[in-house]
Amino acid sequence: MGNVIKNSKAYDSGDVEVTINGTPIDILEITYDTEQEHQLNHTLKNNARSWSQGKITHTASIRMMMHDAVVLEAAVGGDLLSARPFNINVTYINLYNVIINDTITAKFMKQGREVTGDMGLNKQYDLFVLDIKYNNLI
Repeated sequence: MGNVIKNSKAYDSGDVEVTINGTPIDILEITYDTEQEHQLNHTLKNNARSWSQGKITHTASIRMMMHDAVVLEAAVGGDLLSARPFNINVTYINLYNVIINDTITAKFMKQGREVTGDMGLNKQYDLFVLDIKYNNLI
């Protein structure tokens, strides 16, 4: 049986603030994941006898408006690929001031433009992620 929640507000995109090295930035989308290798260990018998965990890999991408991207480009002399690793803080604050903060340490590994017939040009940037700390204090 599920829990009944009355008069509560879930987190949504309007509750999110994103900062890059402490500077607020408006983004359209940010996606980040962490995965860890898992392996079954077999002996001469048919079934696995144990399991192991391996390397941890993080991935992330960020989609932002072109007018925000050019500000970041200007801050690093026009070359996002030469920018040193930076922190991205993704902070959610709900109606009851419950704070969730994730910190992504990454650098850009892609730079370019997407020019379409649509208004509001934007671009998705793949990030090279060094670390993600979930639900940590700022």
